[in-house]
Amino acid sequence: MKVLDQIELAREYAKLSKKFCMYISYDNERHPFEEIRKAAPYLNSEQVIVKDEYVLVFDTEEEMDHCFNLTVGDDGPTELNKYRGEAYVYALTIDDKGNLLTENT
Repeated sequence: MKVLDQIELAREYAKLSKKFCMYISYDNERHPFEEIRKAAPYLNSEQVIVKDEYVLVFDTEEEMDHCFNLTVGDDGPTELNKYRGEAYVYALTIDDKGNLLTENT
């Protein structure tokens, strides 16, 4: 038996589906939805209320990179998102072969 965490599951999914993925996580108990949404504008209210980590699936690397560049993490604002509030969203990109690429810490 093999136990997989969320990131390993995302890597396996990326390999099997041949899709690009981005694992994200955030603290929805510490920060209100309005602040998390500023740090990751592609999220909607149902997502933030229900869960604090996701695997987003993309058809292309360009789509994934765009969302990654919209995501404000510990390292602060990005070229596409100038948000400077308290909330942040961790993001980790995964290529279509399951390789870990970039994280925003």
